[in-house]
Amino acid sequence: MFLKTQKLMYRFADAIGIVSSVGYIFIIVLCVAEVFLEKLTGMPILGSYEMIERAMIVAVFASFAYAQTKKMHINVPIILNFFPRAAKLLSLGAMSAIATGVAFFVGYAAWTQCLTAKSMNQITGILHIPLYPFYFAESVAMIIFGLILILDTIMVFLSLKDRETEKRTLTDYGIRPAKR
Repeated sequence: MFLKTQKLMYRFADAIGIVSSVGYIFIIVLCVAEVFLEKLTGMPILGSYEMIERAMIVAVFASFAYAQTKKMHINVPIILNFFPRAAKLLSLGAMSAIATGVAFFVGYAAWTQCLTAKSMNQITGILHIPLYPFYFAESVAMIIFGLILILDTIMVFLSLKDRETEKRTLTDYGIRPAKR
C-alpha cells in the first residue's frame, strides 16, 4: 500500500514537472521574443517582466516536488558516507523531516498570502493580472512537495529495520550503503 501511494505521488509530481517545464519554456520564448522585438522595433513587450515573474513563480515551485522524486535536492553524501549505518539513516531522516515541516510552512504561508491577495484584490502594476492564482499554485506545489517529503521520510525511517529498503533508499540519495 505504501509503495503504491509513493508511486502515485511520484506520477503526480511528474505531471507537475511538466507544468514546470512549460513555464520555463514560456520564460525562454518570452525573453527571446522581447529581445528580438526590442532590437527590431525599439519597443519592449508590454508587461513582459510581470509575465516572466509570474511564470517563474509557477515554474520554480512546481519543480520542487519533481526534483524530490529524482532526489536532485542538495544533500552531502561525502560526509554521510563516513557515518555508521544508523547515524546515516537517522540524520537523513531528521533532515527530511525538517524539510517536510518547512515545505508545509511555506505552503501554508503561500495559502495565507493567496487569501490576502484575493480579499485585497491585488493585481500586477501594468497588465493588472490578479496575484492570488499564483500564490495558490505556489501553495499547492509546496503541499505536494511536503507530501512527497513525508513519504520519503517514512521510507528513510523504514530503512532502519529493512536492509533491502536501506540499500534502495541510500542509493537513491547517492549515499553508499553500510557494509555488513
